[in-house]
Amino acid sequence: MLRRPPTVYLHIGPPKTGTTYLQEVLWRNERRLSEQDVAFPRRPLDHFRAALDLRGLDFGGYEDPETDGAWDSFSAEVLACGKDKVVVSHEVLAAATTEQVSRALASLSPADVHVVYGARDLARQLPAVWQESLKNRRTRPYQQFLKTALKRPRRQRRGVGFWAAQNPLTVLARWAEQVPADRIHVMTIPQRSAADDTLWKRFCAVLGIDPSGFDLNVARSNTSLTQAEAEVLRRLNAALPDDLPWPEYERLIKRRFNTLADRGADGERLRVPPRYRGKVRALTLRIQAGLAASPYDVVGDLDDLTPLDDAFGPVRGLSATKAADAAATLLATVLTEAPTTADARRRRILELGRRIRRRRFDR
Repeated sequence: MLRRPPTVYLHIGPPKTGTTYLQEVLWRNERRLSEQDVAFPRRPLDHFRAALDLRGLDFGGYEDPETDGAWDSFSAEVLACGKDKVVVSHEVLAAATTEQVSRALASLSPADVHVVYGARDLARQLPAVWQESLKNRRTRPYQQFLKTALKRPRRQRRGVGFWAAQNPLTVLARWAEQVPADRIHVMTIPQRSAADDTLWKRFCAVLGIDPSGFDLNVARSNTSLTQAEAEVLRRLNAALPDDLPWPEYERLIKRRFNTLADRGADGERLRVPPRYRGKVRALTLRIQAGLAASPYDVVGDLDDLTPLDDAFGPVRGLSATKAADAAATLLATVLTEAPTTADARRRRILELGRRIRRRRFDR
């Protein structure tokens, strides 16, 4: 007797909504998932490559040879997994176009497809998304990023830039054109005061599985930087050679900033300047009202999207001392790592150092 196709849960992100954490929990708990007839096929990296292929994207200007054809082979494996439910998860999927949504659904047919979107309050998302852009080699200053995101309503309506993935109303409208509304789930991201397992429990509620018995002790590997660390990274990105390939950037730069041990005091973290408070709250009310009136399944509390007062605060210029301290912390991290045995890699690091010194650091 043939088994019916699985129910596929497309967890589309967006970025900075706990996606990395949820992916790590899923990947590290294969046995417990299997006990509940759920599959999370392959590694998170394979979900990333499949999503890039679906969307026709490279990453950081690098065309990964493993990406070509990845979506079709991945979706075929999803359909053949032999489980009742399958989770596909990557935040690149959030900004999929109507045509890309069509391709995804066609390749997963005849499975029932559900869409899972994480909604987080804008006052936390704005600095977090800017910092993530720095980890992906961007150099735009924070104030310029905020001005672009919050001062151009026409761009917001077109769904480009920050809003291409971060506005649940426009993102989910694209998916709802082809996915029944009762299969679209909006999972609100809890505030910091919530219990550590709140997000996981909400995700399990969407999947309809028991959240107990899972090992949740995974590294929070995509945490925020302090203002000083972010500024050092932004300047470093500007100073790096243009021909540095993405795989080397990820290994030499991104991973080290993701694993900095000293995260600094909470007061050093980036906030949204008070002059944007009214704009952020108005946008928040619009999103909350739109979700409340929608036919989507909302898991969590829409009040989680209301920015807290401490999310707003002055963003002062960074002193040379703080910038130097952050740079020294990064240097100490690099120097105390286990030495590599690859001579070619050591030579490349030395070469990068020489080339960086020849460039201006204060662009």
